[in-house]
Amino acid sequence: MNLTYAPPGWLTTLARLWALRPVTSMPSGNPLAATLAMSGLWLAAWIGIDRWQSQPDPQFFAGGIPLLAWYALAILGLAALLRWRAHPAPAFGPALALALGAVPVPLLFAAVVTAYLDPSWYLDAALVVGAYTLLFMARGLRAMTGETQRAAACAGLVFVAAFSWLTDTLDVIPDVWTPRESQAAEPDDASADSEAILFGQAGRIDQSLAAISRDASPNPRSFFLGFAGVGDQKVFAQEIGFASRVLGERYDIAGRGLSLINDQRDLQRTPLATVSGLNYALHGLASRMNLDQDVLFLSISSHGAEDPAIVVSNSQLPLNDMTDEDLAHALQESGIKWRVIIISACYAGGFIEALSDPQTIIITASAADRTSFGCSNDRDLTYFGEAFYRDSLPSAHSLREAFDTAKVAVAKRERLEHVTASIPQAFFGAELEAKLAAMQDK
Repeated sequence: MNLTYAPPGWLTTLARLWALRPVTSMPSGNPLAATLAMSGLWLAAWIGIDRWQSQPDPQFFAGGIPLLAWYALAILGLAALLRWRAHPAPAFGPALALALGAVPVPLLFAAVVTAYLDPSWYLDAALVVGAYTLLFMARGLRAMTGETQRAAACAGLVFVAAFSWLTDTLDVIPDVWTPRESQAAEPDDASADSEAILFGQAGRIDQSLAAISRDASPNPRSFFLGFAGVGDQKVFAQEIGFASRVLGERYDIAGRGLSLINDQRDLQRTPLATVSGLNYALHGLASRMNLDQDVLFLSISSHGAEDPAIVVSNSQLPLNDMTDEDLAHALQESGIKWRVIIISACYAGGFIEALSDPQTIIITASAADRTSFGCSNDRDLTYFGEAFYRDSLPSAHSLREAFDTAKVAVAKRERLEHVTASIPQAFFGAELEAKLAAMQDK
């Protein structure tokens, strides 16, 4: 009796490969059905993971759909590479099925495991994933060609690693679900008859300025001005209060600062944050500073708009937003030339061009075309404020070091939460950077 051995089908073969069990022969049948099934399954898995990571209130984001093409091209590229490097070369269909079969473990590592794994284990876990992927491709190619294909499998692993690095560097993340929490501005056209409140702001700023002495000093001194732009969410007021304390301790500002705060919980506690109020406060501080040597730390926390602009609102008061031109003009008119400007808001990177000069440092929570996160009422600080003011600045040797550390921390958090990266930006004027270093050495 002659018994004919029937090779297993594609799904059975892939199941054995995923379990890293040996496969001795080419699968039977057309790989098209397995390819289509895996494509649909991996896409559904990505969308499901993305939605899960965007809890508790996910919002569908159609703008992320085109980025899925980046991953489709990568799978096609991996299949072409495996076919090119293997000798003898398998047909493209089987190579494509193998490339798709290599997706699950790297996908789970990038999207799920890193969200719960301690960062100190990332490298070890990545090495394990790399070893698994290498063995998967090597055994799959051997089954397809009947020959050992170490070189082709190694080339495939290098391709996967390079693609992962490039994806992270370019931030090509196809998010189709995003959390609703964002520091983007919400339209508010309402206004109120609030002349009495606004009329008294100059007097309230004068009261705050009166506590700042005009004493001359032979050494450069630091001054602080805070600006919390939106009163509907307390996080901005709290962040400016925290920034005042941290910067005050770090740069010995005690007694030489004031804050303009929009907080609908209390309209009387501090002067309100308005564009005209900022102009007035800057002139008042300038009159108490030695403009040739003293340094102003201006901390702004608010929503942002793409114009670019800092959103200014408080309890239906008729307030104007602050553009980059408004801020640049106010600083120029005040005569204050040594400035550290820290802006925690969406699209804040758009302010850098208008404010940059050798005597200015500008640090922003986001790029000109990106939103930032962490503005909900149940938070004490925004994501960037937490990373910069709370976690980085107190122990950093310089503002540059604090910014670099905070930028990495924010990027990691946003990757874990699967939101579009804010990409914090900074400009460090060489003259002011050297001046601050000299002030710290004294």
